[in-house]
Amino acid sequence: MINSTKHREGADAYRLRRPDQEGVIFMHTFTKAKRAVSAALAAAMTATAVMFPSSTVSAATIGKKIAMEDKYLGYTAEYGSSGIKSLTFYVTCTAACNFCYGFGIGTADKPYWVEMADGKLVEGDGEGTNVALEANVSTPIKIDVSKYTLSYNPKSDEYPGKFEFRNYWIPDDSTLTLDKIVANESSSSSSSSSSSSSSSSSSSSNAAKSGTFKFKDNNDGTATISSTLTATIDDLDFLLTAGKDEEYYEKEGTSWTEGDPINSRKMTYSEFKLPELSGSGDDEKITLESFVFTVESETNMDTFMYGCGLNVEHKSPADTEYWLNADDPESGKGYWYNEHGLDEDGNPEEGIEDLEIKVGTGTTLEDAGKWIEAEWVVPDDIKEYTLTRPADAISFQYWYGANKEDGYEEVKSCTLKSACCTYTYEKTVPYNFKDSISVSEKLTQGDEDTNSVNIAYSKGSNNKGIPHAIKFTVEASSEIKKLVFGVGTSDKASTESFTMQQGAILNAGKKQEIMWIIPDSIQADAEYGSIFFGYFYGADSKDKKVDSVTLSDITVYYEELPVVTTTTTVTTTTTTTTSTTKAPVLDADWGDADCSGKVDISDAVLICRYAVADAGATITDQGKINADITHDNSVDAEDATKLLRYIAKLINKEDLAVK
Repeated sequence: MINSTKHREGADAYRLRRPDQEGVIFMHTFTKAKRAVSAALAAAMTATAVMFPSSTVSAATIGKKIAMEDKYLGYTAEYGSSGIKSLTFYVTCTAACNFCYGFGIGTADKPYWVEMADGKLVEGDGEGTNVALEANVSTPIKIDVSKYTLSYNPKSDEYPGKFEFRNYWIPDDSTLTLDKIVANESSSSSSSSSSSSSSSSSSSSNAAKSGTFKFKDNNDGTATISSTLTATIDDLDFLLTAGKDEEYYEKEGTSWTEGDPINSRKMTYSEFKLPELSGSGDDEKITLESFVFTVESETNMDTFMYGCGLNVEHKSPADTEYWLNADDPESGKGYWYNEHGLDEDGNPEEGIEDLEIKVGTGTTLEDAGKWIEAEWVVPDDIKEYTLTRPADAISFQYWYGANKEDGYEEVKSCTLKSACCTYTYEKTVPYNFKDSISVSEKLTQGDEDTNSVNIAYSKGSNNKGIPHAIKFTVEASSEIKKLVFGVGTSDKASTESFTMQQGAILNAGKKQEIMWIIPDSIQADAEYGSIFFGYFYGADSKDKKVDSVTLSDITVYYEELPVVTTTTTVTTTTTTTTSTTKAPVLDADWGDADCSGKVDISDAVLICRYAVADAGATITDQGKINADITHDNSVDAEDATKLLRYIAKLINKEDLAVK
């Protein structure tokens, strides 16, 4: 961590250090409070037909250069008299760098001043926060201040409400310019005509950008690699109906079944095809960064409200549904973080403020249009607790929508079209050397003959090793907003002798390096095999297709081949006769892993826990027979996924008995 500043009550003194001196599956989605606020908003809009209660967006052009170890002093009252939830600082540096900045702001009551530390506002001493800047590109730095009651005293007051934005470090001979400051800027990446939004009040997050990667040679025969990519689910076409959540059906004395109206859609990580962790140790992990959901409406959405939830570790600080229902252990709630809306008076649901983490209150977009891209950035507070096994899921929830031309009449439903999950896969792999291959191959999307290429490992200077990662460099003549690609390799472990995986990168630009960490399930054949790259789709910011890209070069990261030794062994053979009694075959009640006599969600949870070697998850011999519904002589995540399909009534009980 970079200890960059010590700040008391807005004092000007601070110390500096430069960066180079670094020493249950089903969720509770829509509460009574949310329905109350929706009804109140609908009534208010029908009466006024002009306003929606939200934070006002205001901006100021600054254009001020900030020297290293200097600051910009601003006044809160210049951006509003109340209701400021976030401040976004747009900065431009003349050199690409990891800009180290500091921030402090005055509050109306104790502690009277808070400081930024590693992306979060804290009381007491602050610390520098790093953000990657491209050369000569204006980059937004958004700071969530919604947790505190700010001081709006004017500049002329003896104790004005003020804030400081500081430049702790940029490269020598470079210049940093503070371009503008925006209060309550939209958190959405929507390409629609949305003009403003009040962002979710969830915890701040420093999400890694899609397409970035890190490579660290540990100098011990290993390397630690992290790669941030985007996985997609297309053609969802799922109808979302506001106001109809699982709690609604519970109060009606029934339960939701497939085909009933619902306001949410759960998407498992097996649907996204995220990498499956081997579970062999701490040498690999997946971090969820952000999600983008594409929604289509038949009418313009002048107001669009949504929330999100996802699986987290049981009883962790992020398990909101467990802690909010801790007084009712029979409820079965848990393993789930969920955003919770405010009531009609703007207050959080009872018990929310007592939780260890700050819980998001959803996101509101204004002037969203008919085609909406709704972004949700995973809060830093919950990242370490998220679960990413194949059966774990993310939920997108449609809370409320309205059209002002119809007197702010509520839009009852909309359609979820697709979803994107940006994640970081980090893994420590054996590593001894790398080899580069020059390619310069033009690839054209939509043409099966020219949209992909296979390059032999032997085209490099040294392919005498075991590949563990491959980096592809792709270039285009114009900026690419969304790049969809395929990567693959000859695979000695595959019956098809070849394995290919698909991925995507958002905002790829004109040049993109793609780092592919080869899964343990693949035995890449570098001696006789080849590397695959396919260009499946690319479009610019206006959704115009980018016809072709050039695969410039490939870099392969190798482990040295093991040394083979030859020994001579003299063997003496003896003959032993063994009598074996075969154990009786037990009858199976397919899916009943806990042998309770019924098949339900508790069986799927038990199988998931057993699959990741949870010490508290035990299954009897009979339970293991019942749980092996994929009939591969093992109990794993694939069995849980199939069982969830049965619970969701996508398959029949008879389907559990066959492979």
